[in-house]
Amino acid sequence: MKLGVDYNANISRQLVSWKSHTDPSPGDYVFKMETSGVPEISIWSSSKKTYRTGPWTNQRFTGNPKMEDSSISNKLNFSFVSNQNEVCYTTEYKNKSLLSRAVMNASGRFERWNLDGGSWSNFWYVPEDECDHYDRCGSNSICTKEYYSYSCKCLKGFEVKGSLGCERTIPLSCSSDMFGKVQSIKLPDTENATADSSKSTLAACEDWCSKNCSCLAYAMAGLNGCVTWSGDLVDLRSFTSGGDDLYVRLAASEFESSRSKKRELAIGLPLLLGFLLLCCLSLLLWWRKRGKKQGILETDTESSVKETGLLLDLPKVMDKGCETLQQLSKTDFDTSEQHWSSNMINSENANLNNERAASVNILGTLSSYDLATIKAATNDFSADNKLGEGGFGVVYKGQLQDGQNIAVKKLSRHSSQGSDEFKNELTLIANLHHRNLVRLLGSCIEGDERLLVLEYMENGSLDAFIYDKTQSVQLNWQKRLEIIVGIARGLLYLHQDSNLRVIHRDLKPSNILLDKDMNPKISDFGIARIFERDEVHENATTRPVGTFGYMAPEYLSGGIFSFKSDVFSFGVIVLEILSGKRNRVFNQANIRLNLLGHAYKLWKEGRSLEILDDALDCSYPATEILRCIRMGLLCVQEHSEDRPTMAEVVMMLASEDQQLTPLKQPTITLAISDGGLSSKEISTNKAICYQANSIALPSHLASLRTLHAFLHAFTQLPLVQISYQGH
Repeated sequence: MKLGVDYNANISRQLVSWKSHTDPSPGDYVFKMETSGVPEISIWSSSKKTYRTGPWTNQRFTGNPKMEDSSISNKLNFSFVSNQNEVCYTTEYKNKSLLSRAVMNASGRFERWNLDGGSWSNFWYVPEDECDHYDRCGSNSICTKEYYSYSCKCLKGFEVKGSLGCERTIPLSCSSDMFGKVQSIKLPDTENATADSSKSTLAACEDWCSKNCSCLAYAMAGLNGCVTWSGDLVDLRSFTSGGDDLYVRLAASEFESSRSKKRELAIGLPLLLGFLLLCCLSLLLWWRKRGKKQGILETDTESSVKETGLLLDLPKVMDKGCETLQQLSKTDFDTSEQHWSSNMINSENANLNNERAASVNILGTLSSYDLATIKAATNDFSADNKLGEGGFGVVYKGQLQDGQNIAVKKLSRHSSQGSDEFKNELTLIANLHHRNLVRLLGSCIEGDERLLVLEYMENGSLDAFIYDKTQSVQLNWQKRLEIIVGIARGLLYLHQDSNLRVIHRDLKPSNILLDKDMNPKISDFGIARIFERDEVHENATTRPVGTFGYMAPEYLSGGIFSFKSDVFSFGVIVLEILSGKRNRVFNQANIRLNLLGHAYKLWKEGRSLEILDDALDCSYPATEILRCIRMGLLCVQEHSEDRPTMAEVVMMLASEDQQLTPLKQPTITLAISDGGLSSKEISTNKAICYQANSIALPSHLASLRTLHAFLHAFTQLPLVQISYQGH
């Protein structure tokens, strides 16, 4: 394969995607050589850059250290030419007899395939993760891949300036500036960079950049020699191995400040440790003396509060209005009558009677708002500001004086369920921080009022989109997949990655909120349960709570709940997102099946694509959707042990090579008919798309499962498109 520009022949060789998985006309994505600045290859979608390789070194592109892995370097030879006649990149297979394909697919991914052992295998593709997507973190910021997500961090000497990235904190002065080294990264976009191959040493490159006041960063990039940047540094990412070093221009005071901090730390740390040791010894002596005086020597560390938080006696806090938690003095707390058990917060003080006493464990710092501020923000809890309501009370939209939009949960004064939910949600959300969970901004406890202040979600809840035919058209396949992945990551954090292991117990589309960019965030932790890391994962309750249609069968029938209960709810949501139908509002001709039963029936008959929402156009990738349908059916298996964990679900979504376990029939319950479409109607509505994802075969191939298998093999090999400019 050869990509690039031939100046003599006036030809540009590039890969162009298909329009869709089944439409071979030229699509939106182009894989091509960029010749402005320092040459590199990039992927474009119309006029938007979505990925770039970084400049070429002697053996690889700086943005793809994986090219040096034996899994790739043993198969391919790479070469790069840049002169006055041409700029081109060439790959050749070392094994000339091996059949191979280079594909720019319709979803925006460049892939390398080879025919190995009788089947096609995809052994290399880009973009590979979130940080590979162009300018993911904004300018002067580094994207770092995490376990199932990514994080952004400003370069040294820069601070956050919102979603646009980072800006310099201290102005440069040119003559006294110094350079800070940033290791193992993808070099910035070179569209406006300059290369000088005559400067072949790092010292020469630094000397040249330091004398040029407009030079803001430099790096050595193989045959390109010394590369320098004069503007914002865009599309940076870190690598755990490989990558290149970048030297960023900083004010001299940045280094002086760093050295000063190190000196202060060297002096202050020993003093602090000594002081803490003295405090511990004093506390121990006082504790022993107190124990002897009472005739009791406390040896159980539970009394010193196993959790690193504060126990608040709410009746005592009420009279203080909405102070910040740190302002409450020690005399305001009495822990002798409090008890923390699992995530249930109880008060055992019988003398409190009608004071609605409660103990709340708050880990960390929580902002407080006074009632007057909340009333002003919500127009005195106006009906026009009402967003919704539940067992806890009502949710209102508000706007603070600084213009920030908020959502306010107002506890109903007459709801015991709401009181429990309020205490539970206050405890949980204050300690859970993830991009796919709704963020708690603060709270207010004043008089009889109990308020939670949450971030406002501009697009409301997911159910408003997937069930509404006028709204669902906004959710193309890629957006639905992103929502599914976001929910999965949020659940994985709750189940495994957070400090508290949490079972949500009421996961449903109305509890999935969407921000202005349609990113999903899990909300409503009122009936969630916390478990210690070593606790048994299956528990029972005599009072199952939740929402019919999303409750796992073992929980609905026997009150048994576990992390797999949330997995079941997630599977239902996945099938609803794909179909645009409610699980309990669905009928199939004369046999009233729920959505799960209908999806399984179509799967067994090889007609899974018929379940898709009519709002989806025909450009969806059939293999991805079939994989999602099967993953959803795995999550709703009748027995909890047959369902995957959320870690396995995320792996299924992230990797095409993840093996899926065999399907068993899910729980099939009678549906409550409310105008749901019959299977006949769905088949009619999806006929065009279903045919578009099919190929005419002889009539004796009656099984559509055979057709699907044939389609899967065929659609792995879209043709390579080559466009020419000029002659």
